[in-house]
Amino acid sequence: MKISEIKTVQNLKLKEMCSEKKIDYNSMLSLLDSVKTKKLLKRNNYHQQKLNDEIEKALK
Repeated sequence: MKISEIKTVQNLKLKEMCSEKKIDYNSMLSLLDSVKTKKLLKRNNYHQQKLNDEIEKALK
């Protein structure tokens, strides 16, 4: 399998899991992206702010 195929399969699986658990898929992608940024840039503050933003958006 090629990397692009694996990524597509993983995204589909994530989408299914989010729909089963009633979690917003776009929020999950945003949080995953913030974790990647945190690991790459060692920016803990960015990740924490992203978590806070997603939680506040979900509560509204």
